[in-house]
Amino acid sequence: MKLVTMLAKACHYAQEHINDLDAWPKDGERREHLLQCTSFQIACFISQNTVYGKEGVEWETIIEDLVEHPMKSEKEWKKILNRVAKDYGGWKKSAM
Repeated sequence: MKLVTMLAKACHYAQEHINDLDAWPKDGERREHLLQCTSFQIACFISQNTVYGKEGVEWETIIEDLVEHPMKSEKEWKKILNRVAKDYGGWKKSAM
């Protein structure tokens, strides 16, 4: 499995877990708190697997996309993650 696919699944599953607005908080601040761990995880992978990521990737690089409702598909997440990776010089060859 490609790294971007695994990261897309992680984002999709995290959003899916709190997708029901009747069961989980509706306010963005609370949702941000619930999704911080996933955002940190993605930032670490981007830091380690992009050309310029070693210079630092902020933990909140994808938090706005994570908090946004409704949840995104894995395909949408791949587009977002590839865009973020491009901002950091693209994926390293070893990540592909």
